Amino acid sequence: MIRIILWGVLITVIFRIVFYYILPVFRITSAASSHMRKMQEQMKDMEQKMNEQPTRTHQVNKEGDYIDYEEVK
Repeated sequence: MIRIILWGVLITVIFRIVFYYILPVFRITSAASSHMRKMQEQMKDMEQKMNEQPTRTHQVNKEGDYIDYEEVK
């Protein structure tokens, strides 16, 4: 009889340890790693967008005379 009670208590303690301590740690680490992966993908996308050549060239209309910079002493 005592043996059955001890086994029941032991199994209960093991389940509590697994479900309250070990399982949440795995969930947190997997969530953090997936979040980091998403952030890295976003950074790669931003970097690619910054490195792309612009498709439209910007033309500046020059009106009037342009005066070069002259150093004043």
